[in-house]
Amino acid sequence: MKPPIFSMDQTQFYYPGQDMMIKDSAGGIFGSDYSNEQYKELETGRTRLLFVGVVFAFVFLLISARLFEFTVLKENTAMAASKEYQTPSLSSVIKRADITDREGTVLATGLPVVNLYSDNSKIQPEDIDTIAADVVRTISGLSYKTVRERLSRNSRFVYIKRNLTPKEQYEINRLGYPCFAFENGEKRVYPQGRLFSHILGVVGLDNQGLSGIENYFDDKLLNKNEPVKLSVDSGVQRSVRKILEDNIRHFQADNGTAIVMDVNTFEIIAMVSLPDFDPNDFSESEDKEAFNRATLGVYEFGSVFKIINTAIALETGVVELQDKIDSSPLRLTAHKTVKDFHPLNRPLSVTEIMVHSSNTASARLGLEIGENRQREYFSRLGLLEKSDIELPEIASPLIPKYWKAQATVANVAYGYGIAVTPLQVLNAVSAIVNGGTYYPASFLSPNPHLTGEGTRVVSDKNSALMRQVLRAVVEEGSGKKADVKGYNVGGKTGTAEMTSNGKWQTNKVRASFVAVFPSDKPKYAVLVMLEDPKGIKEETYGFRTAGWNAAKCAGEIIANIGPQLGVLPEFTEEEKENLYQKVGLNL
Repeated sequence: MKPPIFSMDQTQFYYPGQDMMIKDSAGGIFGSDYSNEQYKELETGRTRLLFVGVVFAFVFLLISARLFEFTVLKENTAMAASKEYQTPSLSSVIKRADITDREGTVLATGLPVVNLYSDNSKIQPEDIDTIAADVVRTISGLSYKTVRERLSRNSRFVYIKRNLTPKEQYEINRLGYPCFAFENGEKRVYPQGRLFSHILGVVGLDNQGLSGIENYFDDKLLNKNEPVKLSVDSGVQRSVRKILEDNIRHFQADNGTAIVMDVNTFEIIAMVSLPDFDPNDFSESEDKEAFNRATLGVYEFGSVFKIINTAIALETGVVELQDKIDSSPLRLTAHKTVKDFHPLNRPLSVTEIMVHSSNTASARLGLEIGENRQREYFSRLGLLEKSDIELPEIASPLIPKYWKAQATVANVAYGYGIAVTPLQVLNAVSAIVNGGTYYPASFLSPNPHLTGEGTRVVSDKNSALMRQVLRAVVEEGSGKKADVKGYNVGGKTGTAEMTSNGKWQTNKVRASFVAVFPSDKPKYAVLVMLEDPKGIKEETYGFRTAGWNAAKCAGEIIANIGPQLGVLPEFTEEEKENLYQKVGLNL
């Protein structure tokens, strides 16, 4: 038996195998029976064993890595791909940019949807009836006849239903028919419903703009990610629409329109045309609902045009504010004599002509201005061509064919013989009261037209005089019902007889009112037009002229939107005292 192995000093203990490295003086290994040849063989075996171990370890690590790749990484990648296919990200589905108002409120946006289609090559002819019946039973609103016809087509791609709800998609999957598949798509939605229908317009099934802003900015909305920001204000639009709707109902008018414009930037803050439609369900709308009266309808505005006529007369030097003009009946031709609705038959100052809305005195001013200058200023005010605004639904004005005739010049002076859109009228009046510079109106903020020079239409002095005259109309004349305490409203009424098949309808009128506020330093202009309003015996004494209805509607709009637009009312000391007394307080 071998004795225990110790070091030479008999104090150091060695683990098994360490003793093989201890050599004696003869060159052998101390405490070992192995020869040198045996030791070398042992070392060779140990080296081989170590090499095999390293190889096995490497192979083990390689196999482990591949297993990790296939079981973890590949699975996650497959899951991600599957998830992307089933619920694609908004950025990959939504192609059309949003439309917002001036404050960033979303007016139009896109939502991801799925469309159901069929690969009819996977349908056996004898199964068509059964499949069609199951589809109609699963998805409401589909016609069996229509579905069957689509499933019978010799096509590998036929739409069955667009914009499925998640529940409908689930139920179709449950049917288990291999012919059905789903296409990721986008649905255009309008969160504000009818509120901006005539401004925004609609898109078609292929998501291309068909009308309104959607059509005008179609390329921009499809090719850029940033939203199109409009100048309109959702709060103001909502107020204007409600008040206009209430007044149409109250006065039993056929329809109406109202526009609010910033007179300094010419940005449109609100524009309503009633009746309107729901752009989320345009297929259900009627033609009269889709018609935008604010920009597509052209009308004779009657006495509202006296604002333009008077401004031209002052600017051309035909008359001074204090001058007197004859208001007796004016005979133009053997069959045409101009008369006033409330004849005074005496000379009137320029302010009185406007306050009493004298047709005869206005016609005389028009004749003094003459055809050439009348046309020139109408052109400067944008009344002889289509409005340059961001809508495709823009009508061209109806211009007199024989403008040189005296009767034509006289008629145009008080709003007959020329038909323009409500937008054109408000655009022109805004230029007259803002200091005298015209720019085209815009639905964008800021207005892109302001980068160039505007068109000078009247001087600062005459613009100030016109504001003074318009204030007098509201204080003393037919615009009294538009007067809103603290807002210093100025304006002008217009009541024009309507035509049908080229004949005047004396029992039907179009009532309109244009207002500016505050009239001393105008910020906003408002136009209201009511078509064929009815007289109310207890309220209007049977009258249906603009002073009783359109002016009232405009006043209600101003009182409501003034605070929303940051225009605070300013009261005189007397008005303040009266207000405090009404609420039982002392100054």
